Amino acid sequence: MSKIDRRNFIRKSSEIVAGGFVANTLLQHIERSEQQQVTSKTKEESKPVLEYRTLGKTGMKVTAVGFGAMRTTDAAVLAQAVDLGINFVDTAHGYQGGNNERMVGEVLKGRRKDAFVCTKLKISSIENMKSDLETSLKRLQMDYVDVLYMHAARSIDVIQNEDYMKLYEQFKKEGKARFIGFSTHSNEATLLSQAAKDKFWDVILVAYNFQREEALTKAIKEATDAGIGIVAMKTQAGGYETKEMGNISPHQAALKWVLQNPNVHTTIPGILTFDELNEDFQVMNSKLGWNDRKTLYHYGKAIKGKYCTGCNACKDQCPYGVDIPELNRCYMYYEGYRDQEFARANFAEIKADFHASKCMLCDECSVTCVNGINLTERMRNINKLLA
Repeated sequence: MSKIDRRNFIRKSSEIVAGGFVANTLLQHIERSEQQQVTSKTKEESKPVLEYRTLGKTGMKVTAVGFGAMRTTDAAVLAQAVDLGINFVDTAHGYQGGNNERMVGEVLKGRRKDAFVCTKLKISSIENMKSDLETSLKRLQMDYVDVLYMHAARSIDVIQNEDYMKLYEQFKKEGKARFIGFSTHSNEATLLSQAAKDKFWDVILVAYNFQREEALTKAIKEATDAGIGIVAMKTQAGGYETKEMGNISPHQAALKWVLQNPNVHTTIPGILTFDELNEDFQVMNSKLGWNDRKTLYHYGKAIKGKYCTGCNACKDQCPYGVDIPELNRCYMYYEGYRDQEFARANFAEIKADFHASKCMLCDECSVTCVNGINLTERMRNINKLLA
């Protein structure tokens, strides 16, 4: 029976049996009931539903939006994320001088099963990496991590290095890491394609966003076809604040763009505040729409000449060996993330032979950026701000 028919039936029946008062009372009750149902349904529809994906051959059911804890200092924000159901947390041995792992450990103490935890070891000597893992586990107050990465792999030689492969296999056998992988910021498509052929690594953490080249999207599919779990970082393309965008935030649209790719199993946007947590959390189970694409179009125009896409077209072109892609990444942390301390910490890890100080030898940079970055100005700014 339709709502209108139901009301008419009640009205006519009540008038016959008990007069208009009963009819009005019943109708008011029905209207309140219907309004409550609408309100309840609206609340239910507005509450995001957690979206899960399977992280490759690991079989882990992870939330599509994870938690990038790299720069998080407020433990309450991470705790709230876990309370909401976000179950994938990313940190590293070197983040915040170890304080980041300590924070993750404190938040998850007593609730280890509520989240999959990933950390990373800087590529170093075998003994140093063994020691670093023991230190990380103590900081995290855990016997094991769910995913252990080699941090910032850049070449095939690294991901095929037999000593590193044996070491990470040993970590698995000892139960200190359930699954192993590597993270990469550069040369990504090549590394993913090779990893797909080798079928050794379980998970790869890759910089991926709407500004990345099509070759990377294809390589990600190769990797997932080989059973490798794919985690996307740098999803917000630098997180720049731009006057051109006004009050429109591009960050939900950017995250939606990454998650429209079914071969991306989870993401780790950097989350510092409750507002950022809410913004990213709302993306789960949502689609990339026309307005989102329009937003990304304008955001792409706004950051052109600022954001380094990591295409590596400039790599090895400098006659003095300056590591332009890595320096651009440090500058993104300074300009986009607006985190001077983090930018300088990453800059300090670049060998002096590859620093922008050598750019002072040139009146003008001989390397041309295909994305329109003024490298002469950029390298001088980096030397001034970060050196």
